[in-house]
Amino acid sequence: MKRHCYQAIVLSILFSAMQFNSAMAAGKEPLSHKADIQFLSGGVGHDEVLSMRQFAKNFTLNLLFSEGVAGQAVTDVNVNIYDENSALVFRLKDSKPLLYVNLPAGTYTILANNNGAKLRHKVSISEGANQKVILNWKNEDLDSRTTTDVVAH
Repeated sequence: MKRHCYQAIVLSILFSAMQFNSAMAAGKEPLSHKADIQFLSGGVGHDEVLSMRQFAKNFTLNLLFSEGVAGQAVTDVNVNIYDENSALVFRLKDSKPLLYVNLPAGTYTILANNNGAKLRHKVSISEGANQKVILNWKNEDLDSRTTTDVVAH
């Protein structure tokens, strides 16, 4: 029974990845919507990053989630975006490293949570403009390993 459940989970993950990649390969955005806001989340793996980059300019806000001085990609980030009146306008659980969101012109506060570590960033979106924001969490454990690896080579 457990084996069949495991196989079903693996097959569903593979099917989802195939749908995402086939949509990307066809030049179509696998768009999602939340409260009438279009968004696209992905960027796991080199091919997916390259595929997503072609759609970046179609969104008013491009977020990149990373950690450490090397900028290692972070997944499963919880993201809340608030307007200038502190009203929640967008929420996404378990975002991938790249999150593209179409927001109307205005000033927003982004609150991102990576395993309990929170980052806050204020951003202004202009009509027709494309705003890029990198949210990078410090990771002393990762940074010390990166430094050690660089010194050892």
